[in-house]
Amino acid sequence: MNRAETLARDPLQRLLVFLGLYQEMFEELSEHYPGCLMASYVYESGLFSDRTMGIVDHTMRTWRKRLEGHLVEVAERHPPRLDVDLESLADAFTVVGEGAFIVSRTLKEPEVTAAQYRHFRNYVELLFGGA
Repeated sequence: MNRAETLARDPLQRLLVFLGLYQEMFEELSEHYPGCLMASYVYESGLFSDRTMGIVDHTMRTWRKRLEGHLVEVAERHPPRLDVDLESLADAFTVVGEGAFIVSRTLKEPEVTAAQYRHFRNYVELLFGGA
């Protein structure tokens, strides 16, 4: 995200660069991505202390707010073509990734994760890109 912030000034382009860089990172994998450590903590939350789970919660909320902040900037400059809840859209980034990790690992198809982030990037571009 920090790199994208230095590569583009327009908020939409900055977000699309971030999503493109993220997608590119997963395109370079030759094995399926093993998954998200945060998700592992959540799936096995009974094994961890309330303090540890509090850190997981805080981290997830921080990530949500950071993405939502970028989306707010985008929406102010490029009003969305459809009604959208920006906080929920920020969560969708994580949801797409977590689901892609599961499908990729299950099917042993490393390309799934990058493909799903490409779909998400396309959706964001269509949502905010205008006519």
